[in-house]
Amino acid sequence: MLEVLRRTIVEQRIGIASVSMGLFAVSLIIVHTFRALGGVEVIEAFFEILPEGIKALLRAQGGLATDAEGYLAADYRHPLYLVAIGAYVVGASVGAVARQIERGTVLMLLAAPIPRWRFLAAKVGALAVGIVVIALASWAGTWAGLLMTGLGGVSTIVFLQIQVTTVALAFAMAGIGLLVSSSSSDGGQAMGITTAILVTMYFVDFLSVLWGPAEPFGPLSVFHYYDPLAVSSDNALSTFDLSVLLGVGVIGAAVAFVIFQRRDIMR
Repeated sequence: MLEVLRRTIVEQRIGIASVSMGLFAVSLIIVHTFRALGGVEVIEAFFEILPEGIKALLRAQGGLATDAEGYLAADYRHPLYLVAIGAYVVGASVGAVARQIERGTVLMLLAAPIPRWRFLAAKVGALAVGIVVIALASWAGTWAGLLMTGLGGVSTIVFLQIQVTTVALAFAMAGIGLLVSSSSSDGGQAMGITTAILVTMYFVDFLSVLWGPAEPFGPLSVFHYYDPLAVSSDNALSTFDLSVLLGVGVIGAAVAFVIFQRRDIMR
């Protein structure tokens, strides 16, 4: 099991490193943009004239906090962050089962005396390591930017809390990906289905914020429970939001274990 875990992390190292470095750089640059744009007064005035659709993307309909912290927190809802994290999670979760079956490598691995659940547990462990590394890289980018700019009034602890919610969101997406992957023998098909589910959820969340009649459907999306700006404003994590995200991840992974344990792995 440990060998499968090690090999999986080695196989994913380029993807993990690429996403981590990319989000580190983006987080670093965003800190610099706060002063470059003219500080909180200019940014608040700018947000006042933004279309409601853009505000909905950032969950900033009520405006930003009156400091740099709110500005930086809102940017963690930017589609760029979500796409980068989602791309890694979808690729890794689909690769855990469906891609292995498609390539036939799963037969070689399971030829060794290792139970299927241990094999999948190693894949999930590698996925968890990647998610945490990427989240820490994003936080490190913000921290480095604060050190370089000397920007005050920003708590690095708050941004660690935001990364906790990011990990929970990524775990929820991974649960969906693992569930789809464990049911498929075609990596491309599993990736398409998982991506379609997540894109639909994102659209539902966006529409529920922007359009009143769609509001009741918002809670059906995992993105509904990811609100970095609220974490910054409240200076605390939402236990309910974390519970929902982790619950989706745990249920998805648990069902994936059951399906993979019982299914025929031949294509």
